[in-house]
Amino acid sequence: FNLSGAIAAVSTYAVQTVAYLHPVRGTMSAATLRSSQRNRGYKANAILDDHENGRSRIFVIQLQGHLFFGNLSSLNESVNGLLSSKSRTNSAPLIVIVDFSLVLGIDSSAAQGIVKLKKTMQKNYGIKLCVFVPGSSDGFPCEYDLTYELDDKCKYTNIDDHSFEPLYTSTSNDETVILLKNLDETGYKYEGSQVCQTLDFALVLSENALIARQDMDLLKELLLTNDATRTNANLSEDEEKALVLHYLANICPRGDEEQSDTELLFSNFHREVYMKDEMLWKQGESSDCAKLLVSGMLIAVLENEAGTSETVQVGRMVGELGLVYGSDRMSSLYCMTDKCIVYSISRKKFDALTKSNPSVARIIDLICIEYLANRVQHVSNRVFETRCLPI
Repeated sequence: FNLSGAIAAVSTYAVQTVAYLHPVRGTMSAATLRSSQRNRGYKANAILDDHENGRSRIFVIQLQGHLFFGNLSSLNESVNGLLSSKSRTNSAPLIVIVDFSLVLGIDSSAAQGIVKLKKTMQKNYGIKLCVFVPGSSDGFPCEYDLTYELDDKCKYTNIDDHSFEPLYTSTSNDETVILLKNLDETGYKYEGSQVCQTLDFALVLSENALIARQDMDLLKELLLTNDATRTNANLSEDEEKALVLHYLANICPRGDEEQSDTELLFSNFHREVYMKDEMLWKQGESSDCAKLLVSGMLIAVLENEAGTSETVQVGRMVGELGLVYGSDRMSSLYCMTDKCIVYSISRKKFDALTKSNPSVARIIDLICIEYLANRVQHVSNRVFETRCLPI
């Protein structure tokens, strides 16, 4: 009986080892990847694009298939080999993102091995931040409480039920709240280990960590300015104008535009107010303006496509592609909050500006180009196929 059991166990191990895919699907630097956080401004983007301190110091590892005791050694060998070779270069990783989105199952031995691997990455290779991505709101596909073991936030906040609560969701501002709450109280830093629901949100966190290493005050300013929970609806006329000018300067790709150019561009915008559920435009309509969101939240919805939608961040321009390219609206746009304040530039104003002052009108062109480039380079389009919503 014992001999038969041993033979069965060895046979099972052999079959699994041959049948299952290699646990590492692929790896890459995040140098050419972009997250959905596109309101960072020229100074922050300069840090992220820097060859020594920017996204090149983020290393992405994507896993796949079933992780079990049989291929755990292959996973450890691959990750250790990759980090060992990179640790001897000028772009040694500071941050490692491990993506489990394509992992189908994890047995208990593999789950415990992943926890040990995390500690090895931090101790042996000087990884400052490990970010783990289950790719699902249900957490990791295993019985073992892997989220609790991998996410320092769970332990810092004394979460007793160990339930999976993603650091980010598409409509929340949890990361901003966590940072601002803990900075003064506990000296919170972007170090250690965290779990993020999606690869995009993991990259947002990692980008923030890189900015924080160089200029924490800059990161705090960006988080406060783009805080969706902060209301800009009760500002005075001068305060609101200053905020709009700040947003315009923030999204200018070159970062070297004269203030007079930004003010001239602003003079072509007019203020509009929308109420909850009000439609700003409908998919398929002609594009006659672009809008800059100053307060509240907008949502772009693709009609007749299973509810595909995307929220518009405060400080972002929307509709710029239709204004520049002349295409019809690619999505419907609605007001999500009780009140939204936007500043709009009409096609008539834009066309006049292209004739009277083409260098200022070109700012809109460059914003459009940068937004499109960010979408092409978005992490979801580069690592494995998903959606890319044109607003």
